[in-house]
Amino acid sequence: MAFVNRSTSERKAQPAHTVPTRVLPKRKRKETSYYPSDSEVSDSVAFKSDIDDEDMQPSKKAKVAATTVPAKPLVEKKFFPFMSLPPELKNKIYGYALISDLWIMLRPLIVHSRRIVCLRLSYSEIVLQGRSILGSALPSLCPKLLLLNKKTYAETQPILYGANRFLFEEMRVLHTFCGTIGPGNCASLQQLRIKDWYYQSNRFINYAGFTTLASAINITCLKLDCQFIMEGNPRRARGVARQFYRDSHLWLEAVGKAKGRLDAAVELISLDLDPVEYDIDLTEGTLDETIAAFKKELRVLLHNA
Repeated sequence: MAFVNRSTSERKAQPAHTVPTRVLPKRKRKETSYYPSDSEVSDSVAFKSDIDDEDMQPSKKAKVAATTVPAKPLVEKKFFPFMSLPPELKNKIYGYALISDLWIMLRPLIVHSRRIVCLRLSYSEIVLQGRSILGSALPSLCPKLLLLNKKTYAETQPILYGANRFLFEEMRVLHTFCGTIGPGNCASLQQLRIKDWYYQSNRFINYAGFTTLASAINITCLKLDCQFIMEGNPRRARGVARQFYRDSHLWLEAVGKAKGRLDAAVELISLDLDPVEYDIDLTEGTLDETIAAFKKELRVLLHNA
């Protein structure tokens, strides 16, 4: 058996064995188009134009509403030009709202577990002006005026704290009052009166009360109701002066530093008693020696400090 060697070209030239395939007929369906035809475009344009024409036509209700209901003009609110008033007139108004002719007596009170002070009418005012004063003569002040704005606060703050006379029932009230209003308002205080200062039970609160008063360097009068002056004993007066110095040396030194003289605060202190409440006559001059001894001892303590 003989083998015939064929070249590579001959092998490539030989056709490969093909498998017969079945040709299927095409499905008969409608051709899908992804863009509108000319007829559809014309219909949509026509429909849109019909809608626009209908929208452009004004409704009869709108015409009736526009003609029968006219627009209301805006009413301009007019406010009283208080801030533009002359200073003299504003100060007069502030005086009526913030200044009391009576001593503003303050007493302690606890509200919602907080210590505050409230107004109280003093006994001497009741006696001097009659019982008709009860319930109706409490100082009717309007301190909320200070909350109007910053300019009004700057104008009224010196009037409220500087033009009124404050009477404290005890040292606890002074401590609460000064701690509540702050050092800035304390600096405006001018006339103060303290009752029941020299009681043994108040010695611990005395120092705290005068410490909060250290910023009140513009005081023109500090009255102390002291019953010891009725004894007429100069030796007792020197002991009371030493007690007062221990309680109030911070305030005494602050006033002396501001005034430029060590004993400047001594001239502001007045030992006094309510002549109506204690039924005494202070015009006889029998107490002058006691008061002079008190102030002399106080000056010595200030210069030796």
